[in-house]
Amino acid sequence: MDLFEQMRTYLRIAGTGNLSHAARDLGLSVAAVSRQLAALEEDLGVTLVTRSTRRLAITESGERWREHCAQVLAAVDAARADVAPGPEVRGRVVISAPASYALVHLAARVDRLLAAHPALSVELRLEDHTVDLIGDGVDIAVRAGLVPPDSGALVAHRLVAFRRVLVASPSYLRERGTPQHPRDLSGHELLAHTRAAATFTRWTFARGEEEVEIAVNARRMASSPLLLRDWAKSGAGIALIPSWLADDLRVLLPRWLTPPIVVHAIHRVEARRMPRISAVVAALAAGTADVEASTQPRAPRRPRLRVGPGKGQ
Repeated sequence: MDLFEQMRTYLRIAGTGNLSHAARDLGLSVAAVSRQLAALEEDLGVTLVTRSTRRLAITESGERWREHCAQVLAAVDAARADVAPGPEVRGRVVISAPASYALVHLAARVDRLLAAHPALSVELRLEDHTVDLIGDGVDIAVRAGLVPPDSGALVAHRLVAFRRVLVASPSYLRERGTPQHPRDLSGHELLAHTRAAATFTRWTFARGEEEVEIAVNARRMASSPLLLRDWAKSGAGIALIPSWLADDLRVLLPRWLTPPIVVHAIHRVEARRMPRISAVVAALAAGTADVEASTQPRAPRRPRLRVGPGKGQ
């Protein structure tokens, strides 16, 4: 049995902690994955995982083998890319990205990328949680609002920065009134974003040198900004969402700015010379200037003066 194949299988087993999930990701049967694991443990003479009815637990030897597998396979991929004839972009790339950002900004870019490189395949995973590049079998992680890990083993490419804005529907504002200051939000129905099992319980706004922090007491919470936008459109309350989702809603307090959120594409350092990784990163960055430009604060519209007919007219 091919050792490299066993290594790739083991990385998926370690990443998912479940033989069934690993088999599904690899397109194999559970029996085939189990046989590979058993053969690998027999060949190494160690127990890599301990089995229970629900989940597999990685042993200390298993963790060390996992790191070796990741390093060896990354080196093999880099070596293949280095000696491949010509600069053709080929192979498979797994991208993990936040669901809302991927649906709005990345799906079309992936379409154009695949049209330009027929030998390339892409798996785009919509995931709002942090991932383990090695254990989860991810080549590139797109993450927003997280400081890139301070590690010489990783490379982070800045893609774009944007801000979140307060939005509500005209119907909600007619019924509940329009806030004139961030402190006015305490009397409104707020729609809060959750991420990685934590809720954004405080919103921060700045205008010039003045900064205000608002405690968020929300009855509706969601991990998807797309759902928050839909709730706001239905009149359920006021949401704080990325500016690129706010087109169909009233933007409130436009002169009060939220902290910028930076989006990075992160991959392992060994992948820098791989043509497929470089091509995907370039595609992910394409068009981000338009996204960043759209996040600049806009001055509120001045009310139109309606002049009635004067005397003698």
